[in-house]
Amino acid sequence: MKDFKDLGVHCGVDEVGRGAWSGPVVAAAVRFKKRHNIIGLADSKSLSAQTRIKLYFEILETFSVGVSFSSAKVIDTVNILKSSLSAMQEAVQKVSKANDSLFFDGNSLPKEFVSNSKAYSIVKGDSKIASIAAASIVAKVSRDFYMKSLNIRYPGYGWEKNVGYGVEQHKVAIYKLGINTEHRRSFKPIYNMLCL
Repeated sequence: MKDFKDLGVHCGVDEVGRGAWSGPVVAAAVRFKKRHNIIGLADSKSLSAQTRIKLYFEILETFSVGVSFSSAKVIDTVNILKSSLSAMQEAVQKVSKANDSLFFDGNSLPKEFVSNSKAYSIVKGDSKIASIAAASIVAKVSRDFYMKSLNIRYPGYGWEKNVGYGVEQHKVAIYKLGINTEHRRSFKPIYNMLCL
């Protein structure tokens, strides 16, 4: 996995939550400007929850980190892709410096960085570049914590476990409790339930 020694000072950027039925999409940018001793950086999806949380706190103690949320309301207004790219752009702007290289997970760049010669989109970047892996961990843990806090306001949907994704438990809860302000009404499964 490429790291500071390979890429110099740079930011890695990733987002999570694009496929969820409820809650925000969350992006994180992590600025690598020095060597580090963090062991085990990897795509957040490949790590256990316990490992992710441990690495999350190590990353926050070691690097400059920017996190940005794009709400369900914004997702419904502009669509999930634009919301994700906007959140990534905001996260980068919180930590990047003028001469940093920028590495975004995925195949698209936020509009602000399309003409930036130092901005790159990397498909499966969270398994190729350590800073993107770090960003994926920060984004995932930040979103999980947020969804667990929402579960206190909206109990019964199982968000403390399913974090807003479309599992059977969540679907059953929607039929029982209805849809709330954190649900993405533009998403086909939610839209179809609203039309019943």
